[in-house]
Amino acid sequence: MSSSTSPTTYTLRITFARAHSLPVADVFTLSSDPFVLATLRFPTTSSPKLRHRTPTLRRTTDPVWNNVWTVSHVPATGVRLKLKVKDEDTKNRDDGLGVAYIESGPLENGWKRSFRQGLSLSKGGDAAVMMLRLVTVGWRKGRWKCLGGEVDVEMEVVEYDGLDEELGKANRPFTLGPNWWSQHYSPLIGIITNTKSPVLQKDGVQRYLFTATKLQLTGPVPSNLSVRYVAFRPLIKTFYTKSGIRGRVLNRALKHQYRTIYSYDRHTEYGVVDVGEHRDHQENLARRFLEITNWGQGGRVYTYVITLDGEWRFTETGKEFGIQMLSKHTMHSEVSVYVAFAGEFYGRGRNSDDDKNNDPRQHQHHLCNISHKHQHSEDPADYELVIDNDSGTYRPNKALLPTLEAFLARNLKGLKVSAKHCFDDDHASEKKGHAKAKEARGRARFKQPSSSRSPSSSAGSISSGDEEELVSGRMGVGRRVRRRMWRELEGSGDESGRDEDKKKEKGEKGENEEDDSGEDQEKPEKKREKMKQKIKRTKEVAKEKKDEKKAARKDERKDAQEAEEYQEEEEKSRREKIEQQEGESSHGR
Repeated sequence: MSSSTSPTTYTLRITFARAHSLPVADVFTLSSDPFVLATLRFPTTSSPKLRHRTPTLRRTTDPVWNNVWTVSHVPATGVRLKLKVKDEDTKNRDDGLGVAYIESGPLENGWKRSFRQGLSLSKGGDAAVMMLRLVTVGWRKGRWKCLGGEVDVEMEVVEYDGLDEELGKANRPFTLGPNWWSQHYSPLIGIITNTKSPVLQKDGVQRYLFTATKLQLTGPVPSNLSVRYVAFRPLIKTFYTKSGIRGRVLNRALKHQYRTIYSYDRHTEYGVVDVGEHRDHQENLARRFLEITNWGQGGRVYTYVITLDGEWRFTETGKEFGIQMLSKHTMHSEVSVYVAFAGEFYGRGRNSDDDKNNDPRQHQHHLCNISHKHQHSEDPADYELVIDNDSGTYRPNKALLPTLEAFLARNLKGLKVSAKHCFDDDHASEKKGHAKAKEARGRARFKQPSSSRSPSSSAGSISSGDEEELVSGRMGVGRRVRRRMWRELEGSGDESGRDEDKKKEKGEKGENEEDDSGEDQEKPEKKREKMKQKIKRTKEVAKEKKDEKKAARKDERKDAQEAEEYQEEEEKSRREKIEQQEGESSHGR
């Protein structure tokens, strides 16, 4: 419970225990793959709602989750909990199995209650699920609400002394724990972005595996860590506010990218980090984070956002990740207006032995031996997390970097955290070094297994439409429209010309290589003539690139001018509206 100087608040522990007699969603197995999407609201306050997702259980209609969600700074007036039980399906089309609502009522010390709530299929069920339920159970008058089964939830007010003065600084409800994590895999996106699995398979073949990670940090997030998106172009505001047809299309496209990257399927891994009072347990979260990020090896740089509720979302990034339909930080935030922080980070060793891992020539060796624990230290004190504010979408103020550093150091005990400004020259050069180290890994020949149940063998985290586009190059009408809108938004213009230029350069390079192979058999005059042609083509390519850069700078200046004009017009219209309202009020008098 909070101190007496502030409104009375409590720490509430919610346990999603089990469900009974859920509808059958899969007609072939006569079962379901159920999970719970919980939304917690605070009716008498203006506090933002919180969300939680349980792991998915396979092939059961009587799941037992026993999943715990601890929320602190809950007002004494109570909460309203919405439960959506769903069946996990492929292609991000989860079937609804029912909806239930729970009102806690007023809270006090020692308060504890157990709820068994019926799931309503009429509000949250899919038509196919309802038809299956009617066939398997039958329908009787007055029993419609019971067709969705029942769910058991326990709520309890608990005492928590694990936080210091940070708890008293909280100004809104927040997730206190536990520190759960989930990893989402996509081999197909790994091939496209050249993201290799850090562990070689037994057959010695390099697998490609793109991984997205969610990690829940212990709250509260400092109240001053709240940054809003920057409308550096007039069209940016449209897809955040979903204004107009273009804004709605782009908003849906970005959310589709989020659901694709953070897709839940049968290969998604879940876990909870045990963080106790013992020193070794306190360092478990840092150790788990280092495992996820491969102990800072391989020159990996990650793009991240931290939500206002302390959920850390990140993926490996790089220039090859510049997918046309994807604005990285906007995607990671799921088009959220506010986030706690955004940028990029990477890990590195602090001692001389681990610093050698940053040598590009050593990365292939470490890549082959990363699975052997004796190759690197597992003590978090031997590593450093370097994190920055490199986000063009949210652009966090550099004055907030010390606060971010302290917040992460409080969570990742034992690990040194260094928060850097993205425009710092030394930091920029270090990131370039990581990029070179990653390039040194090169592009190995890959092989995708045809039948396996390992995460590296499934493309289940990407929809069939995406797979067809990535493999065959064909694109649907709706996807072409969204792509064109996104290009207009980014000011990239027609990319087809650049693609043709690249093909032209590749063709010229191939011709040069063929010419070089026969130089020994040709006369000196022909050699000199071909050399002149090479120099001429090189100068032409350099001139074209220079012209492209000039045009890009010109477009940026034009966009900045348009943004200023747009803001002036908005201010002018706002003043006119205020003057009109004042005139109408004076006329009324």
